[in-house]
Amino acid sequence: MAGNSRPLPRLLLRRAGLGAGQLLVLLVLVFVLSLLLPGDAADIQNNTLLSEAQQQTARHLLGLDVAPVTRFLDWLGAAVRGDFGTSYASGAPVGTMIAGPFLVTALLAGSALVLLVPLAVTAGFAAGTRPGSARDRVITAISIGFDSIPDFVLAVLLVTFLSIRLDLLPATFLGVDPAALAARPEYLVLPLVVTVARVAAPLVRLVRAGVIDVMDRPYIVAARRLGVGRVSLLARHIAPNALAPAMQEFGRTGDGLLSGVLIVEAVFAVPGIASELIGAIGNRDDPVILAIVAVTGTLAVVVNTLIDMAGYRMNPQMAAEQRG
Repeated sequence: MAGNSRPLPRLLLRRAGLGAGQLLVLLVLVFVLSLLLPGDAADIQNNTLLSEAQQQTARHLLGLDVAPVTRFLDWLGAAVRGDFGTSYASGAPVGTMIAGPFLVTALLAGSALVLLVPLAVTAGFAAGTRPGSARDRVITAISIGFDSIPDFVLAVLLVTFLSIRLDLLPATFLGVDPAALAARPEYLVLPLVVTVARVAAPLVRLVRAGVIDVMDRPYIVAARRLGVGRVSLLARHIAPNALAPAMQEFGRTGDGLLSGVLIVEAVFAVPGIASELIGAIGNRDDPVILAIVAVTGTLAVVVNTLIDMAGYRMNPQMAAEQRG
């Protein structure tokens, strides 16, 4: 284990550099795409209120008369120092504007993650330890079914049956104070079901495949013959080897979880960062758009890097390849 830890700092630096490059490319692409949208913040906000001369003055006050490259570099330099600038639409600091919506999104994503990992691991082990059984077939069929249904379709189906027809759960967050979510957890049920079901499905099948593969290995058969207890066999011998390949899939699941949360927020009108992003795009509010992309992109890079590190430590063959 000690030998495996030596290349970790080098691997971490390489992943961090790659992530920073990917984030920069993403920000550039988003900024370029925002420039291709018709009009700018001055046009959208003052289209029917100001004369052409007044619009030019408003564009100057917003800094929109500066060359796009200069504008982007100025924003990027300030963002590196923790200053995301000022909203074109409201004039408020961008950091303050997006803090509240990010907390709502973090609550939804964090709750989904807490449910996702034990659910996927438990279901994968339940199916993998009894391959071909009725339990295995049921779990596999459910995971394939959820994996084949788009997020928004599953959300509409659940709202139709559980909210509209049966009136069991709220269908939307409209009119709900985000601060009251702790006292009204029923509003989180449908968004969490949609988020977790979609991203857990491929992870369940991968854990199942890893368990089946490890169960047939000679050292597991020998441990059984020596009388190693079932709990010890699962926890100490099967789980570490079966979950190693699943860690890489979990990295992709992290990206899917983030995008799934944003889709769920839009469908259920959750007052999270997706709603803020949609409003910013409508207002051509570039500082807000770039700040949201920067924060979500940074989170994705950090999560994927941590998952890479965990998978690296759990997979000796990967460690040998990195040292080589």
